[in-house]
Amino acid sequence: MKLKDNHPYDETILGLNNLYIIDYEGNYYINSQAIMAIDKTISTGETYVLIVHPYDKNSKMYPVILLDVYFEDGFVHLNVQDIRTQKKFTIDHCIQYPETRCKWVLIDLDYLNKLLDYETIKSYCEKCAQTNKNPVARSNYKDGNGDLLEFEF
Repeated sequence: MKLKDNHPYDETILGLNNLYIIDYEGNYYINSQAIMAIDKTISTGETYVLIVHPYDKNSKMYPVILLDVYFEDGFVHLNVQDIRTQKKFTIDHCIQYPETRCKWVLIDLDYLNKLLDYETIKSYCEKCAQTNKNPVARSNYKDGNGDLLEFEF
């Protein structure tokens, strides 16, 4: 039995408010800034990076496996297991009030790789855009008397 079965919640209201949706295949959509994943969807059994106190100098990173997720009294609770120490613990966040700052961030590794690729491409393209705006190849087209068949090769 999963923890979500022990903690009933109003699926309709949370789904309509676009806060918390379960697809019953182990995927959870959680609309929170604390979840950094593709489409804000996380899955049980997957590996994530948990950053505790992300806005502080003393932040800590943990590789974790997501074990279970449930919603209760306005809070989403995530049961995770540290890969290194095998310790299991629960983290929670109030998702009904998005202005509250979360004390942790859960990052999907695929999302992180796509974000890093995007930033790399963006920085490369910005360097290319800083050239003198010269075209790569010169055109030998000469504007003649308006005849389209006159080209110089």
